[in-house]
Amino acid sequence: MSEENIYILQEPNYIEIVSSELWFKHFQVEVVLELTLEWSTVPFIARYRKERTWNLDEDQIRAIIELRDKTEKIYKAKQIAINGITELWKMTPELFENILKAKTLKEVEEIYKPYKSKKKTKAMIAIEKWFQFVADIIKKNIDISSSQFSSLDQKWQEQLDNLLKDYTLEEILEWSMHIISAEVSANSDLRADLMETLQKYWTIISKKKTDKALEKLNEKDKWQISKFDIYSDFSLKISWLKPYQILALNRWENIWILWLKIEKTDTTFDWIKKHYSRILSSLPFPNGLHEVKGISKIVRLPFIDLLEQSFKEGYEALFISVENELRWILSEIWENDAIETFKQNLANLLMTKPEYGQKILAIDPGYRAGCKMVILDELWNPILFDKVFLHNKNETQIKLKSLIYKEKPWVIVVWNGTWVNETVEILHWITDIEIFIVNESWASVYSASKTAQEEFPDLDSLDRWTVSIGRRYIDPLSELVKIPVWSIWVWMYQHDISEKKLEEKLWNVVEDTVNEIGINVNSASSYVLNYISGIDKRTAKKIYNNRPYKSREHLKKQLSDKIYEQAVWFLRVPQSKEIFDNSDIHPEQYELARFIIQAHPWFYSPLQEKDATIFYSKFELELKKFYSDVNVSTIEFIINSIKNSWIEKRVNSTHKRAIKLWEKIEIKIWDIIEWVIRNVVAFGAFVDIGMKNDWLVHVSQISDSFVKDPKEIVEVWQTVKVKVTSMDEKTGKIQLSMKWF
Repeated sequence: MSEENIYILQEPNYIEIVSSELWFKHFQVEVVLELTLEWSTVPFIARYRKERTWNLDEDQIRAIIELRDKTEKIYKAKQIAINGITELWKMTPELFENILKAKTLKEVEEIYKPYKSKKKTKAMIAIEKWFQFVADIIKKNIDISSSQFSSLDQKWQEQLDNLLKDYTLEEILEWSMHIISAEVSANSDLRADLMETLQKYWTIISKKKTDKALEKLNEKDKWQISKFDIYSDFSLKISWLKPYQILALNRWENIWILWLKIEKTDTTFDWIKKHYSRILSSLPFPNGLHEVKGISKIVRLPFIDLLEQSFKEGYEALFISVENELRWILSEIWENDAIETFKQNLANLLMTKPEYGQKILAIDPGYRAGCKMVILDELWNPILFDKVFLHNKNETQIKLKSLIYKEKPWVIVVWNGTWVNETVEILHWITDIEIFIVNESWASVYSASKTAQEEFPDLDSLDRWTVSIGRRYIDPLSELVKIPVWSIWVWMYQHDISEKKLEEKLWNVVEDTVNEIGINVNSASSYVLNYISGIDKRTAKKIYNNRPYKSREHLKKQLSDKIYEQAVWFLRVPQSKEIFDNSDIHPEQYELARFIIQAHPWFYSPLQEKDATIFYSKFELELKKFYSDVNVSTIEFIINSIKNSWIEKRVNSTHKRAIKLWEKIEIKIWDIIEWVIRNVVAFGAFVDIGMKNDWLVHVSQISDSFVKDPKEIVEVWQTVKVKVTSMDEKTGKIQLSMKWF
């Protein structure tokens, strides 16, 4: 049998692995994977194939897909490694076993790395020189220069004599030790033991770099040094680390302020050495070694010097490799935790209540360059641009008063920039129209983007900025989808996370939110349409350019059958004569919906949990004629969709009404303020209390009871009451508490 046939890797059973690890039924995993092969999107599967998946949601479906893809990537990496090493004639049973046991892509890469290099390692050269049998003898704790070796079979002595013709004994031992060291560093059992030991019991350490090293930093990084004094002499058990701590440590290591390492002690060394001893004890005798004469027992510990030295060198390489992998794993885990926080905050932000059908005056406050202004009509279109200057109050008041009288805006929107208070003060003196303060964050990202240039090719970036601020009040979701999701600042350290990974995860949040809300196809921008299930940029522009639509059937002319099937559920046509065209119900369920309305005796009353079950049992045969996959959840979904078809799902408004100058009260200790949460992080929530900066409510001050995770108690854009517990007159720092509310 050839060597290629010995080392065969069987492709894993993906359904078995995914269902076992994620605790789903086999059929649920199988259905999801089958539907993805048919190019079904996640929102489509979650909402309209839930009868087949048993109500799996978007996150569960993505978890199935991601784990399947991850498992396949590891399998393919193993296959590449096995084939590559086998082609080099370097594969051994032990190495093959190590590859099979590898659990992560990183581990496979670490094992294969030496063999991918064009430069041979010392261990490879030693194997080519036929020193493997000497390494195997040393692993049995036998010193070939001792009398113990002389009692071995004559065949081994002959092989050694042949080697001694070309090499000295010292050279033979040195090359053999390289083989043992390489085996130690590649051993999957030792690797797993060391990984577990470090994760459970060991410490991560950081220290500030020397003053000489810090002097080499660029000016941009130097001013950040003082921010991280807390990590300048820092140590903590790995199992106790918080997600934001490792992200902070990674950041300051990356810009060369700190050096970071996992503690390495003699205890760890001895622990792994004992494990290696047990491995050696369980190894079968190499060929011929079972014929040892006069030796009934070989003592494993203490190691002979050669074995001790070989193990130590291998352990050093293993520790470095495991340290790198562990830090990579921890970063992955903590990045994922950070992304989950980011996703939740972003979802809350996107669900901000829109304010449709209002004529708006939007103002971008400025002093030196003036205040840019724009009038937006009821359809969000900019119809007039102008500018006023705050340093000339009389002229500004006259111009603003004339503009307001002529254009008659319903509301005035001012972004929360440096000169917002001065601008609002003037407005309050000349008008009683409601004034709202809008968070302008990320408007600058949009105004300079390719999207903004496509949307407003004739406007400069400042005018685009001002339009975006006004539209942010009208429909936050529609504006925010135009901004790269990784640029939206609703958590800490997102700029330290892989942009590609962040974009993928946050795209899912936007996609789920847009599809959950449902989009009016006649008023949505192409940028919003792009997030609809099954629709890409080209199709979105095609839909946009052929508006208006009279019905979903009319819309069908612009789409392929597959795209129509995937997308139409999430597209609303309120102008249609077909009432279901403004609901979550798919055309393939229209006849089913009509039957339910006609046969349902309590359709317009609140739905009780048992009602749908009773109805399904009574009419099961008739229902299946209209929709073969129908079950109780289908009936509940259709009834709720019809009842809620005209209800806006975004109900939480975060727009702040500007307080009049004479209504303002100076903030002092023990004041109770009701305002909005702008950000939620692992250690607390940042609250906007109407001042320039948002201030932190520490996790210990969020509730009277213990709070492990602030996200369980509060969310972005939630209105809360906070108490001012202290104020520093020198720094202006304010401490807040939500206790007792």
